[in-house]
Amino acid sequence: MIQFSTMRARLGLASATMLVLVAVSSAPVAADTGPVGDGTYTQRGTSAYFSAGDCLSNDNGTTTCSQTELSVFVGKMSDTVSGVIHSRQVCYFTAVVTYDDETGEYADGFGYEAGCVEDISSKSLVVGAKLSSLALAATTISIQRFDCADKGEECLPGAVRDMTVSGTWTGLGQVYSSKDRSTGDDGYCRYSSSFSGSGREAGFTGSVDGQSVSGDSYASLQNGRMTFRSRCVEV
Repeated sequence: MIQFSTMRARLGLASATMLVLVAVSSAPVAADTGPVGDGTYTQRGTSAYFSAGDCLSNDNGTTTCSQTELSVFVGKMSDTVSGVIHSRQVCYFTAVVTYDDETGEYADGFGYEAGCVEDISSKSLVVGAKLSSLALAATTISIQRFDCADKGEECLPGAVRDMTVSGTWTGLGQVYSSKDRSTGDDGYCRYSSSFSGSGREAGFTGSVDGQSVSGDSYASLQNGRMTFRSRCVEV
């Protein structure tokens, strides 16, 4: 079995960057909208992140990878695209990619579903002190399907459906200071993100539409300030 980090490379974007794209645009690089455009997104508060995935050989020279990601934020977030300020947000992303083992190219494109819900009830989120825990009650998110021919190509929007997510993050080990910078490029836009604050690894238990999430997984809790910038060009 290939570690699910391979999935991040196949999609061409770091997982955290993809979730920010979902949060800012709610429809990344749709065929009828073009690039998201230049923008800056900031958030200050407490966040929780979970990802799980698997890569399995198809025994025909191809490998299929799947990945699911869930993020929760409590605090203050704003962006220069919409000018709207939010206080609580839940985002979900899931993708499936099949690629050629020899060339590393996508075998038949890839598809993903993504969406966010903002300003949910404060009763739906309970945040523990000093990154000890975060609990998300069952929350409904509308997610949209996108089908993409290749990295950097336009992705065609598809059906929208509602799904329910829930979960609990429990802090593990010591709280540590954290600073991070990263960049990405999807063929239309270049992205940069930075974070400064504190973090903690976490255990996660939760479900998507009533089914427990499984696979090689990672979870964390963070508190601090994150800034994300995109610079896009028409092609």
